[in-house]
Parts: sequence; structure tokens; C-alpha cells
Amino acid sequence: MADTVGGAEKSVGETPEFYVPSQGLDLQPYLRDGDIAGIHHLARYHWACQVLAHLQPARVLDVACGAGYGTHMLADALPGSAVTGCDYDPRSKIHADAHYRRDNLRFVAGNMVTWQYRQTGEPMGRYDGIVSFDTIEHLLHREVAILSIVRNLADDGVFLFSTPCAHEADVLNPGWEHHKIEYSYRTLVPLLKYFFRSVAMAGDPDFIAGAFWTDVINRDVLRYPTIGNPLICRGPIRHG
Repeated sequence: MADTVGGAEKSVGETPEFYVPSQGLDLQPYLRDGDIAGIHHLARYHWACQVLAHLQPARVLDVACGAGYGTHMLADALPGSAVTGCDYDPRSKIHADAHYRRDNLRFVAGNMVTWQYRQTGEPMGRYDGIVSFDTIEHLLHREVAILSIVRNLADDGVFLFSTPCAHEADVLNPGWEHHKIEYSYRTLVPLLKYFFRSVAMAGDPDFIAGAFWTDVINRDVLRYPTIGNPLICRGPIRHG
């Protein structure tokens, strides 16, 4: 059985791509052990919890939620919000449903490029907050996915975003087979400014919860480069 996402054929018989935290959802064990993969995966969601707790969006979508741990963290931090985790891979929904439950949390199988639920083909709807961490680099039709996010984000909504961008120049077809592109920080923010009136990165005045990165993650050593990543995008521009 296969699923087409952004033009890339995916087989559910393949090994799942999603990350599963091995030491729970607290950051401290990963910081103690110098587990960079764990730090990167969890830190983005710990930061997102702070940002969204400050903004209190009513409806939140975690798109390409993978194993669902981050969506669960968001639902826990936002008890008054309806939080949805969405992934193209039905194995993600199965894993997430089995491990994470809250009254304000649900998981669905859907396609962020077409913005449709996998089983019914119905639109996935509009949200006040959308989270997409390290997803866009996997897609062939990245610009269509961004347009789908822009069309389905509330006028006063927020888009929290990350993608590998620590390069001086864009890297096409990078070495890891699952990535189609890795952006340069020099081009990523200008790209997103075509779609959002405000794109804030670490160090900008309107970058919420910036102290999390300076005082917790990178306090004594650089563990997560924050130049161009993650980003807070607001004011969606709906071209056409």
C-alpha cells in the first residue's frame, strides 16, 4: 500500500520515518546525555508550547506530527485549545492514538500538500495556529504545501516553522535520502516573506520565548543553531 505526498511515493511497508523519544518528554535527560537528535526534536515543541501558551489559539494543527509526542505536549500546554496532530503516514496515527490521549487532542491521517484527510478526501479546515517542524524539506511540492498553510491559517493566526537551514547556500538533493532540499538561512526568510507579513527569528523583538533557546538549550554550549530556525510567521498573504 502506498501514499503519495508531494509527488513522492511512500510505502507503508517501509520503515516509518518518524522519531520516537527514547527517554520521555522532559528535556533534561537529553541535555545530560548530549543527545542532539533528542534535543532537536523535543526542544522545538517545548518552545512551541511557550509561544502558543502566550497566544492561546483556539484551534491548533501540528502538521506532519509523526509519532505524536509533540502534539501531545501542545495539547497538555493548551488545555483550552482543540489540538490536532496530522500525518500522511497512517502508522503515525496508529502509534499516536496508542500512546497519547487527552480530551482536547485528536490525530488524523492527512496530506499537507492537498490539505485533505486521507480517508475521506475532505478539506482539513482552518486553524488559528499551525506547527510544522522539519517537514518541508521532505516534500517535492513545497510551495504548494506553504500555499495550503497560508490559505488555511486564520488572518490573526500564527505559523511556527522549522527546517534545516544552517547552510551558506541552498543544498539540492542533500545526502540524506529523505530530504529533497536543505535551505540556506540567507534564502529561507526571504522566501517566507512572500507568504507572511511578519517572519520573526531568534533575536528579533517579536520572537516570543527567545530566552528558551539562549538560557536553556544553548546556555553553556551551542546545541541548536537558531539562525533562521525556528521561525514565527504571522499575517498570511493569500496571493490571488
